[in-house]
Formats: sequence, C-alpha cells, structure tokens
Amino acid sequence: MDYLLLEGQPFRIYIIFAAILVIFNLLNLGLQKILFPWQVRRLLRKWKIVLKNRQKLPLLSQLQELVVNLSGTISYGVPQVTDIYPNGISSARLLALAAAIETGIHHPIAEAIVEEAHVRGLELPEISTSNPVNGRGAEALMNRQTLSVGSADFFQEQGIDIPAEIYTKADQLAYKGHIIVFVAIGKFCRGFITLQDKLKRSIPGDISFLQETGIKVTIMSGSNRSTAKSYLKASGADVVRSQLSNLEKAKEMLLKQATGQVVAAAGRTSKFEGALRSCDISFALEYAQQSVKDMADVLIHTNSIGTIATAKNIAIMVKKRQRTSWIMALLVNVLLLLSLLFLCNLDSMPNYGGLVLIGLSLVGFVVLLANQIPLRY
Repeated sequence: MDYLLLEGQPFRIYIIFAAILVIFNLLNLGLQKILFPWQVRRLLRKWKIVLKNRQKLPLLSQLQELVVNLSGTISYGVPQVTDIYPNGISSARLLALAAAIETGIHHPIAEAIVEEAHVRGLELPEISTSNPVNGRGAEALMNRQTLSVGSADFFQEQGIDIPAEIYTKADQLAYKGHIIVFVAIGKFCRGFITLQDKLKRSIPGDISFLQETGIKVTIMSGSNRSTAKSYLKASGADVVRSQLSNLEKAKEMLLKQATGQVVAAAGRTSKFEGALRSCDISFALEYAQQSVKDMADVLIHTNSIGTIATAKNIAIMVKKRQRTSWIMALLVNVLLLLSLLFLCNLDSMPNYGGLVLIGLSLVGFVVLLANQIPLRY
C-alpha cells in the first residue's frame, strides 16, 4: 500500500487531482442550480406554464389529485336564464323580485338574473339593501316583508316552505344540468328560476388526459347535488362535492392532505380561494382574477386544465434527468479516483498523468452537459 502515500510520489499529481475534483463538482453544481432551472423554465414557458415557485417542481411530479371549481373552470362561468316557473304569481313578477334582491351582488348567477330582467324591460320593486347569506342565497325587505332567493338548503335553513310539486320539478331540471334559484315572499316559495352554464367543450378530453397521467379529478362546488352530479357525468371527473362554502372547500382540502396525498387546486375566481390557499400546489388559469394569480404557485396561460397534466409530465422528466445527472457525476468522481490510484501505482509517474485526469473530467462534464441541454417535451 506504499503507492498510496505521498512520500516518493510526484506531489503535483495530487494537486491536479484535488483541483480537478473541486472544479468538476463546482461545474456540476452550476449546471444543476443555474442551467437546469433555466432549461426547465424555458420548456414550461413553451407550454404556456409559469412556475412562480421552483421549490414546487418536485411536488408537481408527485401530483395525485386535482381539485377544481365548477364555475369558470369546468363550465364557462357565464350562466344564462333559461326558464321561469312561478307559483301563484306571474313570471315577470317572480323575475322582477329576484332581480331586485340580486342587484348589487357580484356573482355570475345574480348578474345573469339582473341582466335578464333588464333585457325584458321589467321594472324592479323598491327594496332594502340585499344581504347575501352564507353564499347560498340572499334576503331583502319590501314593505316590511322578507324576500328571499337561493338554494333549497338555504330555504330549509330559513324555514321557508317549498311545495312538493315545485321541489320535484326543480330537482328533475337540476339533474339535467340546470341551476335552480328559488324565490320566496315571506315563508312561502313563489317559484324558481332556472339558469344554465354550459360545460366547456374541451373539458372531457382534458379530464381524460389528467386521468391518464395518474391525476384524480375532483369537482368542488356550491351548487346543489343534482346540478353538480350532472356536471360530473358530462365531464367524466372522478368525484364531485357539492353545496360547499369557501370555508368548507378549504377544510376538504386539508382533510385530503392529511392522507398524505399531493393535492393541487385550479380555479379562476376568489370563490375558490379557500381551496387554493389550502392545497399543496395552486394553479391560476387564464383570465383568473388578479387575487388568484397573486396567490397561485403556477400560472397557466391557457384555459385548459389539461395543461396541468403536461406540467406534471415535464416535472417527472426533469426529476429523472436530475437523478441521472447526479448518478453520472458520482461515476465520474469514482472514475477520477480510480484513475489516480492507477497512476500512483505505476513504478514511475508518467508525464501525461495529469492530462489523463483532465481528459476524464472534461469528458464527464461534456456528458453531463449533453444530459441537460437537450431538454425537450
């Protein structure tokens, strides 16, 4: 083992070896920390994906479930009034009462009802300021009498009676994808208004792509069960959770994470803020509200949730490339060490000994570079 000792050996070979080892590993670290992230960002931008937090990239490769909201993500988010079903009053009166209550409430359904009343040229009754309640309905006063609009659950909470024949008809329409808004005067339901928000044409294909990538798709919505189930069937999603408030959506997300899953959320409006803040990775889709973009980890500059599957595939590819790079770097270090031992084991140190080490390190660095630069998807 005398050949391992410095004594009697050219000291310069050890200096060269140490310098090469340090330089090679610094260059490798530079590739990993500078060149590789630049390549990843460039590739993601090609697919209109902006990763705001690079630390989320490893989580993205492990994504198991995507939670999306209904309005604006699965549907277009632009509901339109389709029909009016009055009970004891005229259709025009029912719509005018609902529009009066919904005036000033910033919600797609409320805005659609108000717009329909204006299109029909209806005169709205004078009422007190509307009071949204739990995101499920709203109340107002007219001549000291309470007016209410909202879901069946909201009416039940308020003790408002919905006749069986009206409830049955509404439920049948909800199962076909209609949004139901009940209208009450006092404690008695005076009918309901139906709206429809069309499913985006790309959604079935997008969800199929996500599922092929190993991502389960869950819809969370404030809509009633029947309406939500109709979107579940049409979209091909795995699960739907309905009649949830913003706070309840956040709680659902935390429960999912407690199981150890990597869960993401994607949306466009602040109505989904609870889920977006509580997930592992949050996505803001194109045309999302600025508040959603500010809080999101990833910006998707398309209106297709299928792009999230592309993002996961890129993250998986990057993870494999990084692992390959570290393995190759380790092998080059081992090869350099073995080469040094071989050179030192010779009876006389050859003049080209240092060149052998330099040549091996250069070859190793070129191979590492070649592994990282052609990053394509």
